[in-house]
This record gives sequence, structure tokens and C-alpha cells, in this order.
Amino acid sequence: MILLITTYQDFVSRSIHVALPVIVFIIALVLNYLSLNLTIYDTLYNVLFITINIISLVLYFSIKSKQLTNPIDNAIGIGDIVLFFAITPLFKTTSFILFFIISLLLTLIIHNVINLFKDVKTIPLAGYLAGFLAGFLAINIIIKNVFKINILFNG
Repeated sequence: MILLITTYQDFVSRSIHVALPVIVFIIALVLNYLSLNLTIYDTLYNVLFITINIISLVLYFSIKSKQLTNPIDNAIGIGDIVLFFAITPLFKTTSFILFFIISLLLTLIIHNVINLFKDVKTIPLAGYLAGFLAGFLAINIIIKNVFKINILFNG
């Protein structure tokens, strides 16, 4: 439900309330502790992966503009970044990287298709991310119950 609220809020206002990623993070920690059996290292590696991506983004925009540039709130919103960090306890690192890449590619494709019909300047990345995660969780539950495999959280 929180993921769907995040999706709706980001699409409508292009921002998300600070409490939403916090709630997602707490739920992710509880799920991790109760049923996912992931280690703290999985979460730390995921945090490191996001941190490397943010540093790379800063470097890219700094090199492009030939001065130190902070892309947060110009190229990517703080809510997008916080939501990426909030979901890190849900995945083994390989699954997280796969989710990260797939969600960004799907966001790019969907946003470009929408732009064919309506010119939209900003991308509600946190909204797309939350929507994709909700979809992936639903698909994982179906596959887990029907085929007895947990596709989303296995490495």
C-alpha cells in the first residue's frame, strides 16, 4: 500500500513525503528479519552500489559542466535516492542490481512513450520505482505460491 501511495504522490506532485521511504525502509527491515534471511552484508553492498552510482552521477555532471556540480534536485530528486536506499534490505546484491537496471530501463522506455503523446519535463522516478517494486513483489508472491520459487530475493 505504501508503494502505491508513493507512486501516486510522485506522479501527482513530483515529490514524495519524507515519511514514505522511512516506512518502506522499516517494512523492508522487518521483512528481511522475519522472512528474507539476508545478511547485513547484502544491505551494505546494496548501499555501496547506490553510493557508487551517486558519486558517478556527480562526477558525470561535474565533468560535463567543468565544475563541481550537485545533480540532486536538478537531475535526480532526493526522494528518488532515499527510496533507492530504503529498499536495499529487500534484496541480495545481484538481485538489487538487476532490479535497479530493469527499473531504470523500464522508466526510460515508459517515459519516452509518454513523451510521444504529452511533453513531460520531469520523470517521477520514485513513483516508477515504487510501482515496479509493487509489481515485482506481486509477481514474486504468485510465482512463489504456484512454483515454490522465490525469484525476487534469491541471488
